[in-house]
Amino acid sequence: MLRASVERSEGTVDLRAVVDPTVDSGITHGKALLNFAAAVVGDARAQLSVARQALRAALGDGALVQASAIIANFAMNDRAANAIGIVLEPMFVRGSVEFRAQLGIDLYPSALNTLRA
Repeated sequence: MLRASVERSEGTVDLRAVVDPTVDSGITHGKALLNFAAAVVGDARAQLSVARQALRAALGDGALVQASAIIANFAMNDRAANAIGIVLEPMFVRGSVEFRAQLGIDLYPSALNTLRA
């Protein structure tokens, strides 16, 4: 969704930033957003506090709430789909080959659930 949104607005985004913190995503305040997302799914409480404050300082309270809701919703949807056994539709599998390879997504254990035929 992010890739399509950026393409529609005629911007550019480097998705490698999701897995490589040395890469600039090309998204305004992308580093703060990625650090926050990583801290939310991580287990270091102090890191989450620092990332939350950095995001709040960069984008304000409203953006912090929105980013939190997006992360929570994605996590819920992803877990529900995995639990139910929903596989990725062939159209999306074909359309995501390049960026899945670039990010190493097919190597994640949950890829077995998503990509099976």
